[in-house]
Amino acid sequence: MAGRLADAGHARLATVAALVLAPLSLLFGLTEPGTSVVGLALTGVLMDFAVQMNMVIGQREVYALDPISRGRLNALYMTSIFVGGALGSAVASGLYASHGWESVAMVAAALPGLALVVYLISARRV
Repeated sequence: MAGRLADAGHARLATVAALVLAPLSLLFGLTEPGTSVVGLALTGVLMDFAVQMNMVIGQREVYALDPISRGRLNALYMTSIFVGGALGSAVASGLYASHGWESVAMVAAALPGLALVVYLISARRV
C-alpha cells in the first residue's frame, strides 16, 4: 500500500499519515480499551503498520537516488533502522522497569510526533 501511494506521487502524504498513525496508536494503548489484550494487539498492529509504511517510503527514496551508491545508501539506511530499534528497546526496557507502560507509550509516541514536526518544517523549505 505504501509503495503504491509513493509510486502514485503521494510519498509526502503517506509519510505524514505514518507519522500521525504511530503516536496515535501508542496513545490508544494508554486508553481503557487500549490496555486490554485486544487493545494492546491493535496498538501493536497499528504501530507496526505505521513503521513499515514509513520504512517502505524511505527505501523507495533511497532507491531513487544515485544507482551507483544505492547499495551503500540502503546499507546505511537499514543499519540506522536496526541501531535505532536496539537503542529504543534498551531505553524502553529501563523506562518500563522504572515507570511502567504509560511512560514507555508516551515517550514512544513523542518520538514520531517530533519526527512529524521536523518533517513538516523541512518539507516547507523544499
